[in-house]
Amino acid sequence: MDPNGTWRAGKAKSLVNQVNDSRSSSDAESSQQGWSGAEWNTNTNSRPSLSSGDERLPSPIQTYPSQPYDIALNPNVPHRRSTITKSSLHTVGSNVSLDGLNHSRQLNGSGSAILDINSTSSHTHPSHSPIFTSNGYSQQPGSSTSSASASAYASTSYARSRRRETEVEIETEEDEDHYNNNQNIMANSSNPGRLKIKKRNRGSSFSLPVHRKRRISTSLPWLTRWWPGGGGGGTGHSGSHIQQSKQKLSKTSPLKLILYLVLMIGSLIWGISIWKKHYEIQVEFSVFNKKWIKSEIDSISNLKGCFNNPSSEYNITKHLSPKKNMLSPGISLKRGMSCYDFSSTIQTSNNQNLESMIYHTYWRSDLIQFNERQITTLLSFLATQPLEYSKLILWTNGKSALSENVHLKPFLQKWGEYIEIKQVDMSSLTKNTDLHDVLSPSSKDQNTDTVFDAKGWVDGDAIRLLVLWHFGGIWLDMDQILTRDLHPLTDQEWVTQWDCYDKPYYALNGALMHFEKHSPYLCEAFHIMATSPFPEPNTFTWGSHLYSKLHRALLSSHLKPFSVLPWCFADPRNCRTDNRFPDPFSSDPDTFAGKKWQEESGREELEERVGQVWSVHLHNQWYKNFPENGWVQRLLNGYQDQLKRLEIYAQAKGLVDQTGRIKLTNDD
Repeated sequence: MDPNGTWRAGKAKSLVNQVNDSRSSSDAESSQQGWSGAEWNTNTNSRPSLSSGDERLPSPIQTYPSQPYDIALNPNVPHRRSTITKSSLHTVGSNVSLDGLNHSRQLNGSGSAILDINSTSSHTHPSHSPIFTSNGYSQQPGSSTSSASASAYASTSYARSRRRETEVEIETEEDEDHYNNNQNIMANSSNPGRLKIKKRNRGSSFSLPVHRKRRISTSLPWLTRWWPGGGGGGTGHSGSHIQQSKQKLSKTSPLKLILYLVLMIGSLIWGISIWKKHYEIQVEFSVFNKKWIKSEIDSISNLKGCFNNPSSEYNITKHLSPKKNMLSPGISLKRGMSCYDFSSTIQTSNNQNLESMIYHTYWRSDLIQFNERQITTLLSFLATQPLEYSKLILWTNGKSALSENVHLKPFLQKWGEYIEIKQVDMSSLTKNTDLHDVLSPSSKDQNTDTVFDAKGWVDGDAIRLLVLWHFGGIWLDMDQILTRDLHPLTDQEWVTQWDCYDKPYYALNGALMHFEKHSPYLCEAFHIMATSPFPEPNTFTWGSHLYSKLHRALLSSHLKPFSVLPWCFADPRNCRTDNRFPDPFSSDPDTFAGKKWQEESGREELEERVGQVWSVHLHNQWYKNFPENGWVQRLLNGYQDQLKRLEIYAQAKGLVDQTGRIKLTNDD
């Protein structure tokens, strides 16, 4: 509808002629007059509304072929603008024909039109034909309400059928040509429909508000739907709406798009900063095979009975004697600083007589070149352990190459009294153990080359147990920095906890552990290793998983298991973000344990906690360097100063020989 109240019907009339849906001149004129004509207001009855239920497929009207019936049509029903119509799913079941309706109006003039729904060729009205009322029930023509009811029903049916028409919008000339090419198919079909063509003009088109409801097109990409200039409306599945949305998006100025993008990124950053200020996210996700859990975890391994007949070289009295320190707290220490506080309760007694202790570590010379980073572990050992009672053995598969290393050779010339390099020999290490037939070079069941995997895990896990069996003492991985004297922990045999998260299948770690020579615990571990399938390369089968299996088997046999040190003793980095140590390979953090680094003495808090734990595990990060003034580098600088003082003391006491070798004890 344009402002003058007229309707452009040129195209529509031509389309009317093409689909043979002719209409009377009076009907066309009434449609052209628009909605403002006075004659449209002659009907005092309100126009029936279309409920949501009318959108369903109506049931067909029951007809009586032998007795055709008539319907009275009220010509005063307001009509919408003249259109070309076609049948749709909403008109199925209605037998009302506009052709018949127009013909009836021509016969009856301005009076009420009587339409025979069952017959389009006859316009007579037999007295025995039933008349349908507005509520759908039939009445005989002789009833007093027959005429009024038929007229009301015709008015209602006509309004509803008009509103159930399907509209096909022609937006462009291309769409109109497409319709013209296919009109003959519609006209010649066995059940010709009524197609309503609306050539749309945004400036002059008119429709009721209920038909102008704008919807976001579901066929567009989600970003295009909500992006400025995108979206679309109408049916939501028409290709023309997608084209319009693309044209709108292309017409948007680049500056506006940049501003929108900056606004979105800024809002995202602001939201993340607010979230990070008030919340923290900690996720621990693991996937395990149920078949593996059933066979390896839920099953309990049979023990050999090593505790029934322990070796004569094992100090069973020490094993059964009361312990000086409690190493296992009995509860999880993952909240706050509880783990560090518990660790600080273990101290060296003044009157305690220290025993000589051997420390073991292992380095695969064919994997990574030995450099200054590996010297860090040796430096921490010399600076923290009482050297008069301590010695470190560096096990390797290439002793000759390691002895001539440019970084290690001068270090050993000075401190060779306390650090020794030994070659790994599987034949001698597996002698008199259950692993002899599994790992020795003469083994027929297993090729020893597969033991030395690409990461040094299988061979490293086997070698640490074998050297502790033969020599006893403390094992430490090369990727650790010792921080305290470990002698107070040596009155018990133990392994360490993996982290503070209580992993159900990998709860224990052997990066730092202590066992006595010929310990029954190691004897039982060898039995499990020998009776179980050989591990896959680069797995923890002989490491964390083995310790867990042994621990459960001991409990199942009602034997006292080995102790388990809490997570912070050897790996204070492996816990919550609010209580774990900062990253050793990053600069000093802004806060530690909820305290700002400078303003609230966060730095002093960390340095105090370093003195309470026993080791810092670096997790094989060999290719990373410590920051110049970071907390780890300051710790190592202190160790170097400690060794310089020891050198000065040794020189003053005459404890340095002609080759520069330092020996802090005088045998004379």
